[in-house]
Amino acid sequence: MIRSFFAFLLSLSCLMVCGCAGYQLGSPVSQNLRTVHVPVFENRTNFPMAGAVASQQFLDIMIEDGTFVPTPYDEARLRVQVVIEGFTSNAVRYDRNNNVQPDEYYLTINTKLYAFDARSGKPYIDGKTVRATESMLTRNQFQNAVQDTLPRLSRQLAKNLLDELQTIQE
Repeated sequence: MIRSFFAFLLSLSCLMVCGCAGYQLGSPVSQNLRTVHVPVFENRTNFPMAGAVASQQFLDIMIEDGTFVPTPYDEARLRVQVVIEGFTSNAVRYDRNNNVQPDEYYLTINTKLYAFDARSGKPYIDGKTVRATESMLTRNQFQNAVQDTLPRLSRQLAKNLLDELQTIQE
């Protein structure tokens, strides 16, 4: 009875160790690269507030995550630049009364991510394409629908950008 109890405890502890083997405490990003300067995203779209909204969402997500610390330009070790290249939309659902006019779209934001060392200029990420997609109801007003969807889309983009930054190895 005691022998089977110890065998059970041993197998349970081995199972727990094996189950947690893939986890890591902390971030894989070096302490040296955690101070980050992020200017307003460059916006190459026809939507004037896209760069400002996406930049603010990225800073919010970065602060929530805690891996990186937003820092002024002079003090940052890592500099990040994001270029919003455009939006693409794919029709998902059409209005029941008008089969020609889509009522719902998937809106995708397409960006390029650049990250480099502020001291040496060494690029860590050089123009990697990062995308995010969100659903959008138009109700026959496409421009307004994009503006309404932009905060949610930018939040998803911010999470994707942060995931990419967390892969940086010094």
